Amino acid sequence: MKQRIFFGILFSLFLTGCAKPNNNLIDFRKDKSACKVLSIPAETAQSIGLKTEIAQIEKVSFQLKFNGIVKQVPNKSFFIASPVNGRVVKVLVEPNQLVSGGEKVAEISSQDVAEIQFDVTKEEIDLEGEVEKAKLELELSKTNFERESKLYEDGITAKKDYLEAESKYKVAQNNLIILEKKKQSITELSEKRLSILGSHNNPNSLGGFAEVSSPGRAIILKRLINPGEVVDKDKILFEASDLSEVFVESQIYEKDLPKVILGEKVTFTTEASPKDIFHGVINYISQVVDPQTRTVAVRAKIQNTNYKLKPEMFGKMFISLSDKEALVITKQAVQKVDNKDVVFVKAQDGFKEVKVKLGKETDGLVEVLSGLRPSQEIVTQGSFWLKSELHSD
Repeated sequence: MKQRIFFGILFSLFLTGCAKPNNNLIDFRKDKSACKVLSIPAETAQSIGLKTEIAQIEKVSFQLKFNGIVKQVPNKSFFIASPVNGRVVKVLVEPNQLVSGGEKVAEISSQDVAEIQFDVTKEEIDLEGEVEKAKLELELSKTNFERESKLYEDGITAKKDYLEAESKYKVAQNNLIILEKKKQSITELSEKRLSILGSHNNPNSLGGFAEVSSPGRAIILKRLINPGEVVDKDKILFEASDLSEVFVESQIYEKDLPKVILGEKVTFTTEASPKDIFHGVINYISQVVDPQTRTVAVRAKIQNTNYKLKPEMFGKMFISLSDKEALVITKQAVQKVDNKDVVFVKAQDGFKEVKVKLGKETDGLVEVLSGLRPSQEIVTQGSFWLKSELHSD
């Protein structure tokens, strides 16, 4: 909008029937409630930086604006607990640290893990001995079968001896297959048992250490343990949350409810990151009106991939409405008088206070529904000074 400094205004205060002051100071003591046209000298206009603009009809994009508070997404928040009884050896992460799924966050020394590792290792060693014995028996039975087979072909040995050697060879083959499958099953089962406890079947590391890992990508919110601390199984060690998406909760007035729909796109800003605009969609509208505030709870899911939004942070949520043509003025032109919105309109001999009914706001502009016509000139900068002078005691 075009703005301009207003100069050359004659110094007077008048209304039909109001006497003009005879001195060089503005005098509002005489029947000022009835005098609504205010004129000021050029030097006063210059000293207060008086500026005006022309009220115009423009095509603008209005927005609904609500206060909002950032909340964690419940199904993306979780606790990381100890899988075993034991003593904390290492704590590898701190609050506000981003961790990946499966990343090691702590290490616990556990007698339970040590006993399982020892039992599994002993069982595997014993079974390895049986496997080696079965391999030797297989080799012997194979050699005997090959010898009997040649003798049988040459007609030197009886068929009975040949068949017996063949049978022992097949039995030895089956025995080795069974033992190797048993060994594999024991290894897999022990790995599963130990993995539940956050450990591994490693013969070179039988110290009974359990690794605590994050179940998913998340920000560590709280650390609840220290090295050397004795913990029980299922003791909560960390609180974490995947904050790449968050909720923003707002309360909207009943009159705005028809303008808010599920799936509507929104933006969110905070004082902490004023240059960052976060995008999301409305995913919840309450079916209940709060009887005290006469508002309805609304929630939006917001993308937070840069992790600048923190739980319980306050900000502003905006819902864009469709473009429309409207009579708009600068918001700073509006003043409150007796809880009514007013602007100061240029009249023939000064400025006149006019009550207006306002509508939506957007980007420092406000829609005027009534009380003002297009092309009327209004005060923007200096309107508060005019109000103060006109309504001072």
